[in-house]
Amino acid sequence: MSLTDLAFLALLMGAQILLQAAALLGVRLVGERFWPAGPPRPQGDNCNLQAWILGHLAHFALSPALGVVVTLLVNRAGGGLIPLPSHGWGLVVGVAVYFVVMDFGEYVFHLAQHRLPWLWAWHSLHHSDTTFDSSTTVRHFWLDPILKTVTIYLAAGLLLKAPMSIGLIYSVLTLYNFVAHSNTRLDFGRWSWLLNSPAYHRLHHSASAEHFDVNFAGMLPIFDVLAGAYRPARPGERPATGLDTGERPTTAGEVALWPVRARLGLKPTHDPIR
Repeated sequence: MSLTDLAFLALLMGAQILLQAAALLGVRLVGERFWPAGPPRPQGDNCNLQAWILGHLAHFALSPALGVVVTLLVNRAGGGLIPLPSHGWGLVVGVAVYFVVMDFGEYVFHLAQHRLPWLWAWHSLHHSDTTFDSSTTVRHFWLDPILKTVTIYLAAGLLLKAPMSIGLIYSVLTLYNFVAHSNTRLDFGRWSWLLNSPAYHRLHHSASAEHFDVNFAGMLPIFDVLAGAYRPARPGERPATGLDTGERPTTAGEVALWPVRARLGLKPTHDPIR
């Protein structure tokens, strides 16, 4: 990978960070301030920020090598089996196809995170947040984006030949995840099967056993409907979130070493099951 490629990668990642920060700030200053569903995050809880920084550092460090591998594999396969249009109404169709395919990939990956013990050891960091809000969106173990790059993103690249315009539009659309995780009262009620919402996704983060294994959708709950995991929120239903064990990290070290914390003698805080 040339210096020009590295500079372009750094520019793209910088733009992504700025977009995410703008989306997070917008949701926090508007939705979570004027339409909150519950108490705000306690002051001094920086675990989500720490997870976000670690994830970006890991992605930047490893992306050059992964980018070469993914590019070589996609090029060897012909650059995508199905070319997507990039102009006029064709662009709208292309974005829709790419969006559905990518969201399906995210859905399958998310299911695997809950079904495979070693992936759950990573993903449980995301679920350990006892304050469900927009910053929960970026609370992921730092290896998660790397694994996605060589699995669902690679698979999408092998299947679809998408122009950069579609990729950019998709990146902007996924900022809606900050809304879906927000501490707001937004709920689509009987239309919950159309689009994820905070009320719908909060059930997935619930610490209560009655909500386990439901509402895996990233953006499109129709996949939950098809998989039998669809569970719309009842009016006013806002369960406490977090792990059923009450375990949560309190330091940057626990965030960085979350899957192997027990082996290293780290003892994250255990809150009572609420």
